[in-house]
Amino acid sequence: MCDDEQIGGMKLAWDFIGGELMNALKSVLDRDLLEVLAGAWAKAAPLAELADPAKHPPGERSVVALGEHDVSRELNPVIAVTIGSCPCVELNFTFALAAHVGGVRLSIVDGHIVGGDLGELWASAQLSYEGVPLHPEQELTRIAVPGEFIFAAPGIKIPLLSGQAVEGAAGGG
Repeated sequence: MCDDEQIGGMKLAWDFIGGELMNALKSVLDRDLLEVLAGAWAKAAPLAELADPAKHPPGERSVVALGEHDVSRELNPVIAVTIGSCPCVELNFTFALAAHVGGVRLSIVDGHIVGGDLGELWASAQLSYEGVPLHPEQELTRIAVPGEFIFAAPGIKIPLLSGQAVEGAAGGG
């Protein structure tokens, strides 16, 4: 974009543009760590059965304990930038998150993770642009997570495995 005559001359605007880009990126990545982890837990095969309404009737509460494990997840925010008459440029970032969980108990209701409690947790994160790290990897200190966590209703959905019953989808004669 700097090579474009109309944009390259806008030297004073680049600090403002950089600030706006940083704010947009922060808003995209401002995620609750437990919600990101629960999204990964929801895809675990042992939880899929709990999403089957044929095996677990509405309102039934199940508690599942997951032992010590690692979870990794990549988020791929894209920020579209338009300056003047230049065509829109999409900036593709990768946010890699790795967490080590010293054990978790999850509360499941109606095929959703509604809350739980954790043992110890530590995580690391790295933001990259087109495969180039933008900073040294950041690591959280190992912490014991006190108390319970609760997700807003209805919770984090556990996807059904293919072939599982879907309420009202198949029927008899």
